[in-house]
Parts: sequence; C-alpha cells; structure tokens
Amino acid sequence: RTALGSFFARQADAARAESEYRAALRLDPTFAAAAINLSDLYRQLGRDGDGELILREALSRSAQDASLHHALGLTLVRLKRNEAGLDELRQAAVLDPSQARYAYVYAIGLNSTGRRDNAIAVLRNSLQMHPNDRDTLSAAIALSREKGDTASALGYAERLSRLMPGNREIEALIEQLKQ
Repeated sequence: RTALGSFFARQADAARAESEYRAALRLDPTFAAAAINLSDLYRQLGRDGDGELILREALSRSAQDASLHHALGLTLVRLKRNEAGLDELRQAAVLDPSQARYAYVYAIGLNSTGRRDNAIAVLRNSLQMHPNDRDTLSAAIALSREKGDTASALGYAERLSRLMPGNREIEALIEQLKQ
C-alpha cells in the first residue's frame, strides 16, 4: 500500500496517495515508511501540521525509530519550532549513529542556530564512524573555515581529496588553505 501511495504521489494524485498511505498505516501502525511518506505528502500540500500529527502518532507506537524522529525534526524546523526540531534531530542521530545523514543534518541545524562549536563536535563524532562521508567532510571543512581553524579545515579537505582524486575544486581549496 505504501508503494502504491508513492506511485500516486508521483502521479500528483494526492487524494489516492493519502488513501493508500493511510491504508498502509491501518494494516501496520508501526510501519514508519508509510507515516514518513504521508507526512512528506502533507509537506508537499502545505500541511506540515497534519504531517506532525501523523509522525507523533507513529512515534507513540515506535518511540525508538530514528527515521520518525528525523522526519519529525525536519517538520518542526519547517514549522519554525527550531529547538523542538533540533531535539528530534539529535534523538535521531543518537538512536541510529549508523546513519551519517542524521548527524549531518543535526550538525547543520545546530550551526544554523549559532552553535557552530557543537555542530563541529557532532561532525567530528560522526566522522569517527563514517570517515568517508563526503557531506560530513564538506560540512566539517566549511564550519572549520568559518571558525578560523584552518588546520582542521585542511585536514578534512585532504581527506575529501583522497576520496575524490583529481577534483580540481578540492585541490584548489587545499592550496588556498595551505596559504
């Protein structure tokens, strides 16, 4: 039913997509993908408040599901409830550290609220588990540069260069950082 809902969503048939996602949730109220997809449909329709309700209901049944916390965090940020959103993004990163994306998004959120040092710490921790994550390395470079920590930025850029040999932009960045 979730796959069918996604099909209808791609066809811009919101009513049928919603119906299928709701049917999937009736069959299995703990199926996070159906709740997340329904919430995303609501986002596309400008109904983030309804998306929040769906995600909170799903979390009441699956409180340890990191993907639900992540989706709720993004929804809350869109609703301009940044602190509550950051709490949910943090929870997602803590519950599932195997997903580098959760830590990355949480770090970007922290930085956007003026907590760059906390954001850098989250990125550093994530890089211990995901040393080759390009998004995390790119964010670590940018935030280290903003902070004026050229040595760290250079180290991250060199790591990224090893993952992307021959990338002229990264090579130019490394030269700039060395100067």
